[in-house]
Amino acid sequence: MTATARKGKRVKNDAPHLRKSAMETNAAITICWLSRNLIRDQQLENLKGRFLNLPIVNTFDPPYELWETRPATLEEMIANEGPGDIKVRMVSSISDAREAAEYIARVAVDNGFSNHIETALSNSNAYKAWLSAMPSRTPAELSRYQREFPRSDLSAASREVDQHGSTLSPGQCLFHGGLWPGGRCLITERPLSTSLCPQVALRNAEYNAKAYDAGRLDLLVLRVNNPKTKAFVFKRTGTNLGHEVEVLLASGAILTLRAETLIRCTYPATKVDHPKKEIPIYVLEVEVS
Repeated sequence: MTATARKGKRVKNDAPHLRKSAMETNAAITICWLSRNLIRDQQLENLKGRFLNLPIVNTFDPPYELWETRPATLEEMIANEGPGDIKVRMVSSISDAREAAEYIARVAVDNGFSNHIETALSNSNAYKAWLSAMPSRTPAELSRYQREFPRSDLSAASREVDQHGSTLSPGQCLFHGGLWPGGRCLITERPLSTSLCPQVALRNAEYNAKAYDAGRLDLLVLRVNNPKTKAFVFKRTGTNLGHEVEVLLASGAILTLRAETLIRCTYPATKVDHPKKEIPIYVLEVEVS
């Protein structure tokens, strides 16, 4: 087509050429933007887990408080628009991992305690950062490890922790229940399952009558120091085992026993078709790197 210019002159319409030039410019801008973002994403991927530690997650800030209570009076129920207990005085306050381990070793079960930890994790930006640092989909061998332990390939699971995990920050605390093998120091030869909840660690130590057969239960408070071992953080949602708030450490972790405290000699241990018995339970403070 032609278009009529001013003063009656007929000129060639350059619109197709202009459209082509604009399309080429837009394409170049898009390619440049994609390249820049791909480079940035690759740089972030290269940095992830190599130079940056995961932030500290503290489930006892605010502390878990135990209160002596009494039933509400009629006037208090009317004022509070419902029944409920009235707090009289604070019995104790649990504000760190060691106190938490010693408390649950004494009482064995406290649903309010585990609910406190679940709520703290739900409100924790640091814990959200942990989950964001992990793959959106749990790698195959780690998923198999969580579902089929101990029949899974432990070496393959450890390799995936090294590949997809991150290092924790110095001072981070985790819990593990079991039996310390003796000595002051050991290097793990397989992945070490830990939890952010000491009550979960206790239940794992009791599973399949392990504590009953051992005749002793050790609840380890693992404190990260000079972190070198990668950790993989399992999801809390979309899995049957999310309540375990599990953190898996790769094999090769160095554990150093720093303190051992007997909490009581009357911890109840059970085994199917066997009489109940009482065993000693200890809280061990252990450094992990």
